[in-house]
Amino acid sequence: MKPIEETIVTFRNVFEVPAETLDPVRRSMSDRIRIARGLCIVFMTFVHVPPGIGGNIYARDAGVFDLVYFALSRMVGLSSVSLLSVVSGYFIVSSLAKAGTHRLFVSKVKTLVVPLVAWNLLMLALLMLYGLMRGKWQDMPDFTALGMADALFALTGWPLDVPLWFLRDLFVCCLFSPLLYVALKHVPVVTILLLIAYTLFGEDLYLLQRPQLMLFFALGMWLRLSKTAESVIDRMARWLLPGLVVMAVFYMVLRIENVLFGDMADELRLTLDTALRITMAAGFWLLTDAIRRSRFAGGFLWFEPYAFFLFCSHAILFHFAAIPLRRVFGNYGSDLFAITFFALPCLAVIGAVIGLQVINGSRPLLALFNAGHGVGALRKVAGRDARAARSRAG
Repeated sequence: MKPIEETIVTFRNVFEVPAETLDPVRRSMSDRIRIARGLCIVFMTFVHVPPGIGGNIYARDAGVFDLVYFALSRMVGLSSVSLLSVVSGYFIVSSLAKAGTHRLFVSKVKTLVVPLVAWNLLMLALLMLYGLMRGKWQDMPDFTALGMADALFALTGWPLDVPLWFLRDLFVCCLFSPLLYVALKHVPVVTILLLIAYTLFGEDLYLLQRPQLMLFFALGMWLRLSKTAESVIDRMARWLLPGLVVMAVFYMVLRIENVLFGDMADELRLTLDTALRITMAAGFWLLTDAIRRSRFAGGFLWFEPYAFFLFCSHAILFHFAAIPLRRVFGNYGSDLFAITFFALPCLAVIGAVIGLQVINGSRPLLALFNAGHGVGALRKVAGRDARAARSRAG
């Protein structure tokens, strides 16, 4: 055997995941993951509602709405990304087994990098159009090589469509997934400890915009590789619930006392943030089971195919829709700003459903803006998922 062929065989033996070693995902697990995607992304939209004012809004004395805003945006909204990362890691193991490393990387370019660039280009076009119409250019990127790389690819900074940093980081995690697979298979404890260290000290490396994501991604891979049963995952999540209560109370106290996270040491801030995200992910996961057993399950399952489109589109909608809403209801601090805060996520959900239905017949547009995935007719799919959910819950 030639040296190159031997190297390829060795690589496959080490890094490829044997499909026969994986248990199939149970229907209840699959349904809960589908529910989690829609649930987490809807809550995440609250993070990106523009307050319309400069400075740190958490420095204000906290009234009732300030606490609601803080809970939904800083606590629930930001932390929802952690469960999405766990889910992504859980399923990447199956993708490695079915597609292999090379085909997986090609697939992730199509489903992560292409939408990342397409949505940022759309945002750039809309900003240019708005600038031509209103003469306002303050949100335009720097037209330098690095400025455009950040604007479109989130290379070292935030992209134009800010939430899409998650796609960039998730793509990097997918590139590392074969190495993570080997490490988690042979030295899982050491791997997790190294990823915790990277979470606390890796922000300046520019490998990931949010180093925490790889930790949660790896935890998802470990759950799949260790064949952890759904009941065991639920039990682990219930053990974390007291920690969630403690973290929620602690964060609310920090807000009431106007303790600013930017004033904390980075290691302390990241430790608290990671603890909140871990416990919040557990809470979200247990909530998916309650939803699956409820009459609302059909609606959540029906919405799941629209979740990715909502994730990619909501910040663009918020950027422009907030302009007239602020004129009517004011900025953060106004008595009527709560209307804007709750209206924009609702509009984003409706817009995602309508928008995806509009492009549903175009394969090129689906490839650019929804990772190539289409959706069924509204009535047909809604009725089918509702009936299936009632049958499984019963």
